Order: sequence, then C-alpha cells, then structure tokens
Amino acid sequence: MYRGIEIEKIKENDNHICMYIDQNKNSITSSYPRGGWMVKVTIIIGLLFFNSLLWSQETWKIGDCIDYALEHNLDLNLKYNEVETGQVTLKESKTQLYPDLNMGSGLDYNFGRAITGDNTVTFDPTLSNNYYLISSFTLFQGMVKRNNIKYQDFLLKAKLEELEIEKNQLVTRILSSYYTVLYSKGLTEVAESQLSLSQQQFERMLKFVEVGKESPIAAQDLKSQMAADQLSLTKAENQLNKALLELKQLLRLNASQSFDIAEMPENDFTILSEYHIEEVYTMAAEVLPQLKKQEFLLGLSERDLKIAKGYIYPSVGMQIGVNSGFYSTSDINFMKQIENNQNQWIGASVRIPIFNQHQTTSRIKRKRIAVNSQKIQVEKHREALYIEVWNAIEDLGSAEKEYKSSEELYDFSNLNLKNVTKKLEKGLANTTEFETAKQRFISAKANLLKSKMIYIMRSDMLEFYQTGHWAHLY
Repeated sequence: MYRGIEIEKIKENDNHICMYIDQNKNSITSSYPRGGWMVKVTIIIGLLFFNSLLWSQETWKIGDCIDYALEHNLDLNLKYNEVETGQVTLKESKTQLYPDLNMGSGLDYNFGRAITGDNTVTFDPTLSNNYYLISSFTLFQGMVKRNNIKYQDFLLKAKLEELEIEKNQLVTRILSSYYTVLYSKGLTEVAESQLSLSQQQFERMLKFVEVGKESPIAAQDLKSQMAADQLSLTKAENQLNKALLELKQLLRLNASQSFDIAEMPENDFTILSEYHIEEVYTMAAEVLPQLKKQEFLLGLSERDLKIAKGYIYPSVGMQIGVNSGFYSTSDINFMKQIENNQNQWIGASVRIPIFNQHQTTSRIKRKRIAVNSQKIQVEKHREALYIEVWNAIEDLGSAEKEYKSSEELYDFSNLNLKNVTKKLEKGLANTTEFETAKQRFISAKANLLKSKMIYIMRSDMLEFYQTGHWAHLY
C-alpha cells in the first residue's frame, strides 16, 4: 500500500521482501567501561560484516524481483499519485452538492462626504467596519453536479485500471529481463561444459602423445579448440554480467550491491487441448485491465455528454446571509452597534439560457462524437485482446513443439558426441570429427535451453491472460 490509499484494489503486494539491511539497528546502547569503545567498534564491524555476508549470499526469486520493483519503481509511484489526485477530485465533486458558507469582514476609512451609522451625512473622516456571513446553494442545474460525480468516479476507476496496466507492463519487463539472465546463465554453463570437455580430451591426447600413439599435431589442434572454447566462455560470462546489470538497473538497486537470481524450477508441459480461444478470451476480457479501462472511459464520455446537456436547462439558486457593521462616528459602543446594525436576507435566482453563440449545442455535438469514438475504441481493444489471446495459444503450441524437437536433437547430439569421443580415445576418429560432434552437441544444448525459456515465458503469459495476476510465479 502506498501513502495510505484506501482503494482496495491498490492494497496488494504487501508480502514484499525488504532488500536493505538497516545498519543502525546493530548499534549497541549499553554502557562500556573505560576503553570499552574498542570492543563496541569491534562488535559493530563484526555485525556489519555478518550482514554483508548474508547479503552477498542472498539470491532473488522472480517473486522477490516483482515485489521489489512494484514498490520502488518511480513510474509506478507516479501512477499512485495520479490515483490519489483522482480520489481528492472525486471527494471534491461530492461536496459540490452541499451549500457553501463564507464569512468576511471589511474595514473602510473615508475622507470627505460619508454616511454615518444613523444615516446622516458627515464630512469628517469616518471609520466603518462591516461583518457578513453568507451561504449559497444551487437547487437545480440540469443534474450537472451529480453527473460530474459519476464522471469523476469513472475517471478514478480508469486511473486504477491504468495503474494495473503499468504494474503488468513492469512485471512483463521484469520477466523478460529475469529470463534473459537465466538464459545467459545457461549459456555460461554450456560454455563451461564445452571448455571442460575440450580440456579433458586435451589431457587424454597428451598422454597418447607421450606413449607415441598420437602425433603432437593432434594435441595442438585440441589445445587450439580449448583456447576457442575459453573465448566462448569469456563472451558468455560478459553477456551474463550485462544481463544481470540490466535487471539490477530495472530494479533500481545500487551499483555496489551484490545481486544474483535463483534458478527457475522445472515446468511441466500443458496439454494444448485445454486451451480454447473463446474460453480464454472470455476470462481475459473479465480480468485484464486494458479492456476495463476502455469501458470506464466509455462511461466517462457518456457522463461528459450528460453534463454538456445539463447546461441547456435553467439553473435555480438560493442565497442566505446576515451582516452587521460598526461606525466610528456613532456614540454607541461596538457590541451594541453590531447588534443594532444587523441585516438578514434570503434570495433566489433563476438563470435561463437563451442564446450563447451555439456554445452549448456545439459542446453537446463534440461530446456525442467523443462517445461514438470511445465505443470504437472499446471494440478495437476487444479485437486486439482476442488476437493477443489467439497468438498466445498458437505461440505456446509452437514453443512446445520446438522444445520437444530440441530435446530430441539434444539426445541424438549427446549420443553422437559420446560415440565420437570413444572413437577418438581409441584412435578411430580425428580431432576434426570430435570438434564437429562437440559443436553440434553444444548448439543442440543451447537451442534446448532457448526453447525451454521461450516455452516458460509463453506459458506464464497465457496463465496471466486467464487470471489477470502473476500469482503463479510465486
């Protein structure tokens, strides 16, 4: 919850994980004997070191990243401010139904001809002090004020949905960056295994060269391949560091802060027959904020049209007031004058619009056009959502097929590499054949990792379309 906003829809993400350690809480308040300040400093340093050690060991899950980003993202906090502004405006529009009440006072000092408190004329300098209390109330104004309340209510609801859209967009960016880090970590592991495999074969080849079973040229070829694998590992590590940096910046963490992410748990495949476009679209239309926002904007434009029509009708108002005054030329004391000079009044007014240069009728026409345009926007967003759901189901099916094909290719490539490795150890294959088999295996392993990440992301998105939240990520 941000800044005490009372809308229930905003009261979420309370179970976030605090990512900062308050070092001030580690201070020791007990008294120490003479020379005990060294002990105190030692204890504080030890506690700080222990905290930093705990911090460096911490890994962030996807849910931790999402919760932290939802709390600390600046754009999202600006949206919270917009919602608060909408709440204030809605409350203000409701108070417009009540009468106003104003109190005032005026002090005049006249030179020359003036009227005294007893209605006589004087040319002496006169000091007068007036007090008044007045209240006005609109009895009827074409339901403008009540329609304005509904207008502000729809506007606030649209802002709430816009806030949810901003949250979902932020979560999507977090997911994309998080999975990029996972993919980069996987590529780094692939590169490490590639280098380890080359190093093992190089060490075996050196033993063969020592006993005279292989020529030094073969060992040199494997050493060259090992150097290329070391370069691939360095590039993979650099890419991983870059991906971690981008996620860290997206979370708005400090540059010096240690950061790492947890491994993604295994995901089971979902049977495609469970997903039907019409069913998923119906659920998405009920829970996703994009379509809700447009529907609220439609209600807003309809109320805006009613407000414009309200100015066609006459407006009836009423005023009630009381005033009094004090005059320096009178011999009566101040309180007695205030009592004697009181004046009360009540009045009513009627305003009937007859001709206003077609401003009212033009405003009504513009608002009616705006309503029709917003209806088209609702249909456009419905159609866009349907296409999104359609594509999400098709993409998930394609991702599953690609993953299964990559899995088969990985199994075959792994088996082929094992066979070529055995042949190389027996002298039945050369280093070129080994390098070709190894590169095919590494490529298949990287493709398997990539297809897995794509499948997980598309599966998460389809789950989001059905539920409208990201609870399945926690």
